[in-house]
Amino acid sequence: MRKLKACCFSGHGSKKLTKSEKWIAEEITKAIDKAILDGFTIFYHGACDGVDLIAAEQVILKRTDSNNIRLIAVIPYEGQANKWNEHWRERYFNVLEKCDDVITLHTKYIQGCYHERNRYMVDRSNRLIAIYDGSSLGGTRNTIKYAEKQGVQQHIITIK
Repeated sequence: MRKLKACCFSGHGSKKLTKSEKWIAEEITKAIDKAILDGFTIFYHGACDGVDLIAAEQVILKRTDSNNIRLIAVIPYEGQANKWNEHWRERYFNVLEKCDDVITLHTKYIQGCYHERNRYMVDRSNRLIAIYDGSSLGGTRNTIKYAEKQGVQQHIITIK
């Protein structure tokens, strides 16, 4: 199922971020630049507040007519942004408008839908770019471990 030169993102939600958005955007941009230099043209993001949306915004800034960069959102369920604050909801809808494709896995929340979303992205990617705080629990850790099992390259940006 892996697409040629596809990359996905993983990272913490906005409430768990311990570094500034500026720092995260700069680090993700470096990783995106490296991926583009390595020939990656497809970028999957999980469309959650925090790292997912910051990464998607940086991919959007990198798109040109000549590089054919594609951005694909993978949403775990419809309405995931309903309870977010206005700032993140606005960014969410702005990013979705600029995506080449939006894949929604479920019509309503079901247990495990976020893990399903993460596996979906990893299964279609050759590289994972993750912002990770080293915690022993959580979706980012699980995604990194799953990517390891699947033999997916990893670019881990440590955040403490």
